[in-house]
Amino acid sequence: MSSAGGRSTTPAKTTSAKRAAPEGGKKVSKPGLLRNWGIIALVAFGIWAVFFGIPALMRNVNAPPISEDFGIEDAVVALRLDADEVSYLVLVNEAGETRSVQLDERGFEESGLAWSEAGLSTGGPTDEYLLRDDGLTRLPLPAAGDAPSERGRFALGDGFAVYTGSAEGQQLAFVDAAADELTAVDAGYTSTALAACGEELVLVGETGVRTVTAETTDFDGLGVFDGVQALVCEQDRLYGLDEIVSDESTSHQTLRVWDRATGASSSVEIRYPEAVSAWTYGAPFVWEGRLYWTAQSTLWSVPLVSKTDTVEAEAAADLSGFIGDYWPVVRTDEGVLVEAGGRVFGVADDTDFINPSRGESYDKLLGLAIFSADVGTGERRIEIEVDGIDFPRKDLHVTAIAVDPEWAAER
Repeated sequence: MSSAGGRSTTPAKTTSAKRAAPEGGKKVSKPGLLRNWGIIALVAFGIWAVFFGIPALMRNVNAPPISEDFGIEDAVVALRLDADEVSYLVLVNEAGETRSVQLDERGFEESGLAWSEAGLSTGGPTDEYLLRDDGLTRLPLPAAGDAPSERGRFALGDGFAVYTGSAEGQQLAFVDAAADELTAVDAGYTSTALAACGEELVLVGETGVRTVTAETTDFDGLGVFDGVQALVCEQDRLYGLDEIVSDESTSHQTLRVWDRATGASSSVEIRYPEAVSAWTYGAPFVWEGRLYWTAQSTLWSVPLVSKTDTVEAEAAADLSGFIGDYWPVVRTDEGVLVEAGGRVFGVADDTDFINPSRGESYDKLLGLAIFSADVGTGERRIEIEVDGIDFPRKDLHVTAIAVDPEWAAER
């Protein structure tokens, strides 16, 4: 047996032997070394606990897979997120406390959320989940396909519709919240844009606007290959935005309009007051006679009624910049915002950039908050500071958000 001071004279099989004393020092026994290492470990743990908290550690270790007893309870915000390479469904109450379960993503960070009076809707690779106050219902997706992605999730009057796709084709699932039943429809290999119009789901095809039901067999309609990335319904009209086209100094975009009753269509060119360095947009919605959408961390809007061929886009709210200690984050250009009650809701964080050269996987999350912006005034504020984080604070990606519509209406 080797020692710090030379070769031991004690036979190797003798387990109680002491190491020779270092030159000029006292002999140190194995128990003494273990005590020293134990002290170091306790100090390190104490430092960790100051930043992250002991309760958070226990919850991180014990965050369970989703189960039938995971209900909405007192939550007012729902998040889908990835943290430290694990996917979670996170519910947040007004006090900022979280309850999290592990739930695999559908596709690459594509699982959506929708919240209505019927409950909270989300999904995993092979199942749909309908959450209510006291628990959830698991509804298997028939023929979900290999590695399905999610293309749309819509709240309807009595439930939800979910549009998914895989290499085997597209599938549209109708969730009946009253009966706890799911009906799946084969949508072929289409790329159709869909929209919720009250209690109906609709698409735009060559013959105009058509209602889509569980009995629909023809899903041929406008979609991304025709320039329509998303449809928004407002009373008897549908609105579709094409992609943003930019040059060195200006940007423009086409707004298409369809009349549900007559099938007539028209288009208006939207001109931005400045060049927008984005071709895509997110979170389109209508509020009090105006169409809103996000692009380049800005909430833009135009009036729905226009007698000209062009209309100027107006900046309704700046979604970048600090709100107190928090910075609005997580892909606002791609739609990780939700509108409710005349406000848009999103996520902001307080992050310590440990080593920018090594990427965000090495960042440390110090705090998380739910913020909102008024679509009329642009005023932003923190709605909830998340104090009880029960998911890892490393490599965080929030991919979807939904809010309780009743809670949002009171803001």
